[in-house]
Amino acid sequence: MKKIKVFLGGYINYTNAQNLNCRAIAEHLNKDKFEVYALKVHFGDNEKYTTKSFNCFKPFHITQHFGFLWGILHCDVAYFSKHVDTPMWILKLSKLLKKPIFTTIEGNVTDLSKPNLIGLFRSQQKMKNHFTYFNAVFGITQQLINSTHQVIKMRKTPLLLGVDLKNFSPHNKEKLASIVFVGGLIKRKRVEEFLRLAEHFSNLQFHIIGEGPEGAGVKQAAPKNIVFHGAMNHKEMDAIFFSSDLLFLPSKSEGFPKVILEAASAGVPSVVYDSYGASNWMNDRGNGFIVNDFNEVKSVVNELLNDSILLQNTSEGAMKLAQKFDWRNIILDWEKVIVELQNGK
Repeated sequence: MKKIKVFLGGYINYTNAQNLNCRAIAEHLNKDKFEVYALKVHFGDNEKYTTKSFNCFKPFHITQHFGFLWGILHCDVAYFSKHVDTPMWILKLSKLLKKPIFTTIEGNVTDLSKPNLIGLFRSQQKMKNHFTYFNAVFGITQQLINSTHQVIKMRKTPLLLGVDLKNFSPHNKEKLASIVFVGGLIKRKRVEEFLRLAEHFSNLQFHIIGEGPEGAGVKQAAPKNIVFHGAMNHKEMDAIFFSSDLLFLPSKSEGFPKVILEAASAGVPSVVYDSYGASNWMNDRGNGFIVNDFNEVKSVVNELLNDSILLQNTSEGAMKLAQKFDWRNIILDWEKVIVELQNGK
């Protein structure tokens, strides 16, 4: 059987959310059915990847165009996750060559009170025009589809993202002693709430994994029971997760925070706000905690300090949640989409 050639328009040797997703997709697609192509950057890591790749050498702003051209000429189907970074001429060429292309929307599109996709494109019309070139547009959660479908034509069923369970060590949590935050130190992540929580619970240990433009201010305002770790790879994160018992994400604007699944893979349940649809995939007090305001966050922590059984149960539930989103399972839906696009559906 002839393999379907798939081009993933992400840089698999450079760390950011979309690139890591492309790397995971490349790794998990069935190699007996699919031949995978992707991009690399000259300033990324030097690890060896089995995926066929084009290395975007210096000057990157020019050679990235060569890379996209190389990918679209080789492929049968292409996935472009990096919206404003994907050259418009490549989308037009894909249509001219009748190469089916698809994408996912992973974050806020229209809420003007927060950073959004419209802002990245600088106008709603430019954004809408961009997505008209795709044969299929998917949201990664039902919440994103429901809030975006009137602006961008999307498929009705989400195309979920997964987690690599092998990167993390499952460990059932027994007693609350340490709380962790993972994410960029930017305003949207609302890290100041994590600092307030640490100040309120001075007897607990707190960890911050990540860096960003707000880093200096966050460190200056942080109480003494917070340890800053900067950016970390999966192996390093796993060591922090092993000694952490709860993840708190103060952000109220997200798509599907992958770190929730990564923490869950290590048995760490999360406390999150429901403003981005967490109740669609998380069971409150079953595999995590869904709250409405900061007072409820403090209430959850107090309850866990006094009820180790609740922590143990949600820790076990978190690991089951991660198993549900194992890339080895999720990739089957991606393969189905690719085959259907190849067949003109």
